[in-house]
Amino acid sequence: MGLSTGAKLKQSFIFWLARRLPTCKDLAPLMSQALDRRLSLRERYQLALHVRICAWCLRYQRQLLALRKALQQESEATHPSSESPSLSAEARERMKRALKNS
Repeated sequence: MGLSTGAKLKQSFIFWLARRLPTCKDLAPLMSQALDRRLSLRERYQLALHVRICAWCLRYQRQLLALRKALQQESEATHPSSESPSLSAEARERMKRALKNS
């Protein structure tokens, strides 16, 4: 039993779209960059379309987000204060001296 006309049309559209979007290899670094910076409208659009038709990239994107969340939770558990950890005044002075002498 073959695919229905609607299913064939949907599959054809997905293949057509996939040929026009950047490849998985091109978008993988973009997924990582999206964690650190705001993507351009074009980048967000391309990524959103690609992830809708590519189960592998969707899985990769979810893994990146899960890793980021786990690292944030670990950081919060290690440094519970809202301030980021900083060096003592003594450590900063030692670093300044070392930089001057190098």
